[in-house]
Amino acid sequence: MGSTIRTPLLLILILVLTIAIVALNYGTTWFNQSSTEPEFDLVEEAWEVIVSDYVDSDKIDLDELSRGAIEGMLEVLNDPYSAYFDAELYELSQYNLEGTFGGIGVEATINSEGHLIVIAPIVGTPAYELGLMPGDRIMAIEGESTENTSLIEAVLKIRGEPGTDVKLSILHVGEEVPEDLVITREEIEITSVLPKIFADSIAHIEISHFSTRTGEELKSALKDVLTEDVNGIILDIRNNPGGVLKSAITVTSQFIEEGVIAYVIYGDGSEEPFEAEGGGLATELPLAVLVNGNSASASEIVAGAIQDYDRGVIIGTQTIGKGAVNHFRQLSDGSAIYITSARWFTPDKRQIDEQGIVPDEIIEISEEDIEQGNDPQLEQAVSYIENLI
Repeated sequence: MGSTIRTPLLLILILVLTIAIVALNYGTTWFNQSSTEPEFDLVEEAWEVIVSDYVDSDKIDLDELSRGAIEGMLEVLNDPYSAYFDAELYELSQYNLEGTFGGIGVEATINSEGHLIVIAPIVGTPAYELGLMPGDRIMAIEGESTENTSLIEAVLKIRGEPGTDVKLSILHVGEEVPEDLVITREEIEITSVLPKIFADSIAHIEISHFSTRTGEELKSALKDVLTEDVNGIILDIRNNPGGVLKSAITVTSQFIEEGVIAYVIYGDGSEEPFEAEGGGLATELPLAVLVNGNSASASEIVAGAIQDYDRGVIIGTQTIGKGAVNHFRQLSDGSAIYITSARWFTPDKRQIDEQGIVPDEIIEISEEDIEQGNDPQLEQAVSYIENLI
């Protein structure tokens, strides 16, 4: 599938009208309007004009025209998280977030300027071995520009069957000319929870992403570290792009005994609360949570709940502000629309989307810190817990 199209306004309007009549022909249910309404009369008019008057009408691929119409509609929404998936991409997406996948081993995000940026390569994966670094910009995938491409669409284009190749154009940090790389995909099996204990009996638990297994992985990690009689926990969700909601609720429930963890609020104002599961393993221990500008989505749900309940201190820099709730609506030809349907709010009903979570203690990491291997955010978290012991 090509990248999201950019067309003149008139053509976009025609395509937008076209998709509605196509939807009626396919019997989709997400328009909830009658074909007798005036808007649909106009749709039928526009469709007839295109197929009857266009000079090369015999060459029109109606399926391709329909796909272009859908992409045109989604482009008008100006929402980087809503996207159209052809049948192949949609099928691939169903294997996402299970903890294993065919890919190159890189976590990515879309920054505030709309650029596809590497958050971090996973150690030992093809991306790591070829030298991709945090902050590198992915300019193109298989020769197609990533400009105006949604995050999930880009990720799924990079993923694929182990043993197959993907060509990326990478603009490395500090460089002016992109580098073309051909990377062979491998089966990426990653553990999302990485625990360790510092010498002063403080547990550092890093969560790299939220897969379907993360909640159970954290429970297992906590059981292990708690046998060491730890004095406090540092939950590190920096550079964590998010993932599965249920795992975020389970993770937060290990530190908050009861109450609402997050709200989903829909466009009509209705809301759905997500409650703590109960039986948390570390609801009393001193807690520090590390976040940064690459902490997104499920990470922000965790940090927002910890902050609202004053359960622990949030340290680092402001999070990315990805608080959109998205879901797939499959169409009759096997393709699907990934659409933003609601937004996440913290227990105190602070909006996460486009706002992010502002830490209680804002601490930057400088270029000099990185070069010297210093981590002032982690150092502050250790100091915080030591002062509570």
